[in-house]
Amino acid sequence: MVKIFKFFIYLLILVSAIIYFFPKVSGYYLLEKEMAKYKVVFSKEKAVDNGFSLDIKHANLSYEAIKSASIENINVKIFGLYNAIDVENVKLLDVASSFIPLKIYNIHVSYTVINPLNIVGNAQGEFGVLHLTLHVVQRKLQVVLKPSKLMLSRYANTLRYMHKNSNGEYVYEQNIKL
Repeated sequence: MVKIFKFFIYLLILVSAIIYFFPKVSGYYLLEKEMAKYKVVFSKEKAVDNGFSLDIKHANLSYEAIKSASIENINVKIFGLYNAIDVENVKLLDVASSFIPLKIYNIHVSYTVINPLNIVGNAQGEFGVLHLTLHVVQRKLQVVLKPSKLMLSRYANTLRYMHKNSNGEYVYEQNIKL
């Protein structure tokens, strides 16, 4: 019993050391290079390795060379069994103001081995509260929005593309190609 306990302690220390000493900033820049192939570019950001997580501060997000959003902070945690991305204070491009509110307060996306077939996320912003689920095997994105008063009054046209359920929430489903 003691040998099994020691084995798991050593394994935990080894995995923790690998996560801690992994070159997260270099991995981020490699990922950024891969995302450029899809015309998604982060610029003017500062990547900081915090040991067990990676912080990306003051990033500008561009898609097809058009600045789409400014992001104050992104925190990435990759532990293998549980992975999460937390995004804070996102301001979308002013052009989007005709169909959605521009301010997103926070976004949390996570993946865990407890639920390996789904990537789940939550977001809060001027639009209300949003819950999303990406079904990995079915390649289906489901978004459930509990809209704010602002969203209901000024952006009702956008809500027409979503199905309203009995709880007053709006549901959007889309098959995606990866």
